[in-house]
Amino acid sequence: NNFIVATEPLSPEARKAVLSADHAVADSKFVINYFRFSEDNRLLFGGGESYGYRFPDIARLVRKPMVEIFPQLRDAKITHAWGGTLGITLNRMPHFERLKGNILTASGYSGHGVALATLGGQLAAEAIAGQAERFDLMARVPTRPFPGGVALRWPLLVLAMAWFSLRDRL
Repeated sequence: NNFIVATEPLSPEARKAVLSADHAVADSKFVINYFRFSEDNRLLFGGGESYGYRFPDIARLVRKPMVEIFPQLRDAKITHAWGGTLGITLNRMPHFERLKGNILTASGYSGHGVALATLGGQLAAEAIAGQAERFDLMARVPTRPFPGGVALRWPLLVLAMAWFSLRDRL
C-alpha cells in the first residue's frame, strides 16, 4: 500500500521555500517519497508504505517523511489523505503478456500506473490494430513470480521491504 497527503493551501512565500519551481519530484529511495504542488498551492506528498490489509493513520504515517524533507512544514495542516494497494512485480517493471491471439494483459505497474498504464493501453491498442512490435517487445521483458509460493510470498515480501526500508535510512 502506498499513501499520499495534501496540505492546506500554502502561502506563495511558503510554497517558494518548499519548491522554488513547479516540478514533480521523486527521490531515489526504494521506498520512494514524491511530491509536487497542486494548482491551489497544496503540497501533495506521497511516502510511506504498509504491507497489511488494513490502512494505518495515513496522515500520521506520511507526515513523518514530509517533515524530514521539509521541516518548515512541521505545523502545516494535512487536509486530505488517501492511499491504495499497488500491483508490484519482482523487478518493478510492468508485466505485459499476450495470453493468446489478441487477448492481451498489462499489469504490475509498481506505483507508476498513471504513466505506465497509459503506455500499456497505447501498446495494447497498437497490437490489436496490427502493430504489435512494441507490445511484444515489452512482453519479452522477463518476469518471475515472487518466491515462496502462496504460503511464503507475503512474509517474504514484508521481510524484503523491511530490508529495503532500512537500507534507505542508512
